[in-house]
Amino acid sequence: MSEKQEIMDDFDAGKKFAQNKVLELMDEVIEEYEELIATYPDEEIQAQVNAVKFMKNWVISGGHEDENGNRVCLVW
Repeated sequence: MSEKQEIMDDFDAGKKFAQNKVLELMDEVIEEYEELIATYPDEEIQAQVNAVKFMKNWVISGGHEDENGNRVCLVW
């Protein structure tokens, strides 16, 4: 295996590790918000849950594309 391939393999492994950690944190946030909603129903908290779920979907999918196949940026 070439040095360049080893570097790319290490990069991919690091990227996957970071992605998994982000997903774990997002799951924790979703769980906490849903517990809050069960106790204190609130539209703003529900909006936060929806935003985190959208971001989780973004991370899992590797990003979204428009109808022309261009990556879509987050609006923030």
